[in-house]
Amino acid sequence: MPITPNQGPLHIDVSGSKVAYYDYSPASSHLTVLLLHGMRFSKENWKTLGTLDTLLQNGYRAIAVDLPGYGDSEPMLGLSHEQFIRQFIAKVDSESTVIVSPSMSGEFAIPVVFSEPAILAGWVPVAPVSISSHKLSEYQALQLPVLAVYGENDNQFRKQVEEYLGAIPQVTLKMIPEGSHPCYLDNPDLWHETLIKFLSGIK
Repeated sequence: MPITPNQGPLHIDVSGSKVAYYDYSPASSHLTVLLLHGMRFSKENWKTLGTLDTLLQNGYRAIAVDLPGYGDSEPMLGLSHEQFIRQFIAKVDSESTVIVSPSMSGEFAIPVVFSEPAILAGWVPVAPVSISSHKLSEYQALQLPVLAVYGENDNQFRKQVEEYLGAIPQVTLKMIPEGSHPCYLDNPDLWHETLIKFLSGIK
């Protein structure tokens, strides 16, 4: 099925449950950016913030999904967080995927990052939860381009991001000055500039 720009909201079935998402796609792209969200947020935040448009304008396919039980997506039984992400990626024919995982959505992204990093082209954790679910040595061994973003004033997660994510060999650490936990909201222009620069370095 051909995909057109600014399409959505769309719905697909994943393991018997309805999943809502946006799919902004240029005529061709070598990367897909899969945008997850935090507990108090949804796919709509990436639309309102301009992240979907920014990615599209820079030639990237951008997908923002409502995670199971959030936004317009139904709750899901019988699937782990890792299984959901893997099945969703397959359902939307996402190739060379870069996952953006703020806060709560780290519970979905981190298991995939460590169990099957080969299906990913990169990872953009934004002060995610579950950082300490893996040992420092596992981060040191991770072979994946990573952009780790966090807010200067995020006292709860800043230390973990710097210690654990900072140990990844191919990591770029980016602190948002005066940023809070959802630091991308505090300086959208800097967030977008940093994200596009990181993506441009992934071949």
